[in-house]
Amino acid sequence: MMTSRRNYRLLLLRLLLGLSFPVVSSAIQPIEVIKNGHGILQLGGYWSSQGKQQHINIQSLIGDEFTVNRGNGGNGLVGLGYYVAGQEKNAFHMSYGVNAFYLPKIAVSGNVIQENLFTNLAYSYNVAHYPVYAMAKATIPSHSPTHSWTIDAGIGPNFMNVSGFNEQSLDGITLPDQIFSSHTTTTFSATVGLGIESNNLFGHAPFGCGYRFYYLGKGSLNTLSSQVTSSLSTGQSYGNAVICSVII
Repeated sequence: MMTSRRNYRLLLLRLLLGLSFPVVSSAIQPIEVIKNGHGILQLGGYWSSQGKQQHINIQSLIGDEFTVNRGNGGNGLVGLGYYVAGQEKNAFHMSYGVNAFYLPKIAVSGNVIQENLFTNLAYSYNVAHYPVYAMAKATIPSHSPTHSWTIDAGIGPNFMNVSGFNEQSLDGITLPDQIFSSHTTTTFSATVGLGIESNNLFGHAPFGCGYRFYYLGKGSLNTLSSQVTSSLSTGQSYGNAVICSVII
């Protein structure tokens, strides 16, 4: 499993680090290539899967079991990128760039089984993502002169913010512990997208829509008590999105 994951990352790195870049004349300065690039604005919605049932160890006690009742949810998203032209062939055109996204917070919630016996508390927290990717994009002409297919992939860091941890009493008697606080984790992230672009929907600026998958990594909350020996983790986080984009 580790070998296949490592090979997958290497293939993405080879794609993004220039095996498909054209040979550029030394007379062309890199600054000119950057100046000839274009910005892109993206808006859409995403649905994520996160949250993990786990046992939290507490010194001198059995500890608490945190279940997950709600780990899926949706929200809007916004993205901003900048791309420069790369290799051009009859079958496809390549472009390369940087793309950042903001995936607003989605709530995770469940119950706390104290000492693995008493379900006296409920808990919740929020997860937001700020991934930044080095991207490679292929634009593939279709049978229509006004439409093209797009495929892209990217890797980079995701700045995952886990915040707003809160416990509530279920029986009206048990006092919440509030043993965790907000924490931001930098994780490895990857994305791949498929879409279609129209060349003349809004004047001459290409407009596109499509599907995007995100692997967002794993984050955790910060532990407030020295007696708590394990932190509450989000588990592996994934996202699915429908996005529309326009060149700016």
